[in-house]
Amino acid sequence: MIPLAPAPISLSPSELCNGIFLFYTFILGRQIPPNDTTDQAYRFESVLTVLNNGREELKQWRVLVGFPPPMRSSFNGTKLLALVGNITIFGGYPASDLKTAIQTARDLDQMAARIELVGTQFMVIPPAIPMPSNISLVHDGWLCPEPTPPTPLSKRETTTCCKRDPSIKVNTTTITDKFLPRQPGDLIT
Repeated sequence: MIPLAPAPISLSPSELCNGIFLFYTFILGRQIPPNDTTDQAYRFESVLTVLNNGREELKQWRVLVGFPPPMRSSFNGTKLLALVGNITIFGGYPASDLKTAIQTARDLDQMAARIELVGTQFMVIPPAIPMPSNISLVHDGWLCPEPTPPTPLSKRETTTCCKRDPSIKVNTTTITDKFLPRQPGDLIT
């Protein structure tokens, strides 16, 4: 008798990504006061995860999220809601640089950033789910395909795997300063 081969192991999308894996998950949504049939407000909670599955450290990470307007959001427990438009860029929190699994023996605390979002969105009547139209890295030299659209089995999540653009040469200059040079949009305190 010939032994049967073991069934192939099914890998998750994040395990199949050999780059920067972006993952947006809608957690919950519910109606909030006041009751207004023409412009009803709904609370939503979601999580954006940035995971470095690549071979190089991702310095000063930034992620673009295309939110459907109008929306107000707070991030990682802040008490004040901010008006977010069609595009919002998150970056550098809780760690500005995301190390690789190779560097950290797969220590997710050093490889990933998790941003908890709480906000108010208008006229997203359940069972509709407010999902971003886009998630991508905001880094020169990286390509992010269109995010996977929510499916009937997974209406609450969208993902993409960003990879280095092979046509771009990486600057291998060693940075001797503690901080990277300023870029457009940096705040000076």
